[in-house]
Amino acid sequence: MGILYYTRHFCLLACLAAVLAATRRWSPAIGVVATFGIYGALHASTLAVTLRARPPAGRSLRFVVIAASLSMLSVALGLCASRFIGGPMGMAQTALLLSLSSGIGAATYASLIRRFFGAHLTLSAIVTVILGCIAATLAVLVSGIHLKGGGLWVAISWWFAMSLGLWVHDGRRERR
Repeated sequence: MGILYYTRHFCLLACLAAVLAATRRWSPAIGVVATFGIYGALHASTLAVTLRARPPAGRSLRFVVIAASLSMLSVALGLCASRFIGGPMGMAQTALLLSLSSGIGAATYASLIRRFFGAHLTLSAIVTVILGCIAATLAVLVSGIHLKGGGLWVAISWWFAMSLGLWVHDGRRERR
């Protein structure tokens, strides 16, 4: 069964990704941290509305707010870490910082899902999700598509990697 209605969840994510991609030119200049807070809130909202077991509305709202805050925090930590690296930002430094932000975001978000919704995520499942999110983020960096859409493509690839990791874990758990 799993914790989510995965077909609905992935359809909602695809629709959000399409709308954001189509409207990315009209983005307000609110800064990268706030932008990733919005991206975090969007994914958390899709997760909250596609849960099989419906929690109270207040609990879902708290989940979305905390998830958006964690998204902003992981980006802010990456930006702070960039100051410690110093010097010009080459591909290796950028990859390191994106991996750090992606990994921290995935770890905290998976833990939040586990805490709020009782998902049976083992440590190995969380590590798998983290590695999947880092790989998706680095794939966007290596492909160069991030140059055309900024953080949007990083966020969208991360959304799908996180959700795919949850789906794979739920599928494995069902077979046991």
